[in-house]
Amino acid sequence: MKIEITKQKRNWQTCIYIALLIIFPGACADLDEDPGAVQISPETLTTVGTLRAIVTGMYQQLANEAQWSDFFLASYGGDDVTTFSGGNKQGYRDADWRSQTSFSDRIERTYLGCYRVITSANTAINARENITVNETNKDEFERLIGESHFMRAFCYLKLTRTYGEIPIQLKTNNLEPLTRASFEQIYMQIEADLREAERLLPDEYPGIETVGIRPSKGAAKALLARLYMHWAGFPLNDPSRYTMAATEAKEIIDGNFGYELNPSLRELWTISKRFEQKESIFMLVFCNDGCAPNNRTTGRLGLPGDASGWSETFGEITFFEDMEEAANNEGTSTRFEDTYVLEVIPRGMEPDGADWRNFQNEPHPLLRKVISGDLTEDIFGSTRNGINRYFMRYADLLLIYAEASGRSGNITPEAWEALNQVRRRAAGKDPNTPDPSIDIVTGDLGELAFTERKWELAGEYERWHDIVRMDRIAEVFAQRSPDEVSDIINNKTPSADGKYAYFTPIPQREIDNSPQLAD
Repeated sequence: MKIEITKQKRNWQTCIYIALLIIFPGACADLDEDPGAVQISPETLTTVGTLRAIVTGMYQQLANEAQWSDFFLASYGGDDVTTFSGGNKQGYRDADWRSQTSFSDRIERTYLGCYRVITSANTAINARENITVNETNKDEFERLIGESHFMRAFCYLKLTRTYGEIPIQLKTNNLEPLTRASFEQIYMQIEADLREAERLLPDEYPGIETVGIRPSKGAAKALLARLYMHWAGFPLNDPSRYTMAATEAKEIIDGNFGYELNPSLRELWTISKRFEQKESIFMLVFCNDGCAPNNRTTGRLGLPGDASGWSETFGEITFFEDMEEAANNEGTSTRFEDTYVLEVIPRGMEPDGADWRNFQNEPHPLLRKVISGDLTEDIFGSTRNGINRYFMRYADLLLIYAEASGRSGNITPEAWEALNQVRRRAAGKDPNTPDPSIDIVTGDLGELAFTERKWELAGEYERWHDIVRMDRIAEVFAQRSPDEVSDIINNKTPSADGKYAYFTPIPQREIDNSPQLAD
């Protein structure tokens, strides 16, 4: 595998300047170069200052990739999101129909982007013994090394959830040919990195008021819980990991990590409220108002051509109809309305005709989490904005705890309460106040929590990975609406039994460079 990071002319002052981008994203100018691409060998990285710059660059590298929809390409296979059947969306359609090949469009971003971050993380971790540490910088040093382990684990989990069995590279400038590691080897490496991150990171990240912008001990434990959910499911199917997932999640719930459900789900996808929340466990803050990088997965990308949109990310019809029915039956219409935009008026239509079913440019439900949480903000209809990218929210963690408790057989009142906190907010109520009209206390907790994740995380590129770990691709595909159009360019329809039904193939360019990666 050939993974390179191009040299850039950038001094450390500029790298420190990039720190402002992460912490105060509105305070910087447009930067086209990749600050994380600075080349430095572990042997020459000897100060905490240079370590700080390397770590800061990792977040910039991740933002450079995660600003684009194709960083989440595999997730288009889920039943919550789809794309336009024509135009330049073929790569998304291949993922949506699970008809990808190693030559498919847009499959490289996650692969190359994650390995770029891993290369920087390796540089920092490999330099650990070379850095001069004293009493004044010890805490920062440990925190930065902890972040490096967290980011490496985050990227390997992203890679394996996308491509399946992938190479593990832990050394900087290693020229030995790499081969695919097994799922168990990959999971064990992620687990080891997260345990080290947990040991080194503080309970709450100092100097940053908004939680989740930089990872804490709680973020490491939350990612461990997510890892164990996948370890328990397909393809390793080790149910003992459900207990471990529940344990990690419960320690976060009982701890003092600063997380809580935001009163409004909709506000999380706004500019005005993006720093006024404590729900994020790990997220990226993008630039707004003339700086970069921006979040380029939102705004017009979720609108059809009828509404001057780019037709990139829509909701699927069956999912929308099922969620609407569930919301009406269970009283959770607040979350339904926070998930979908029902008031967009396409050109030439009267206000009372603002129904996606009437769109001429391929009717699909419109996702509010893609378009904008607040249609009155200037970002509505833009292609560059500063809406947060949530990689994990506290609601996700609560539902992991509930599902893992149910599937492990350790069903407790606390597990039911975790599920019900999410349900109460979905109904527009105080999540911390019991409500008999909303709360559930009987039934199959594991399945109830799994379904609740379906509704709660709709449009956040997480649903596909839940379907895979529960090995339910064929079941989900069978329920797709007959009104969903097929791939009109290649006349394809969804397939749940193709070679790459579960995981995206490694890009052909990487296989050409390293034939041993071919599957």
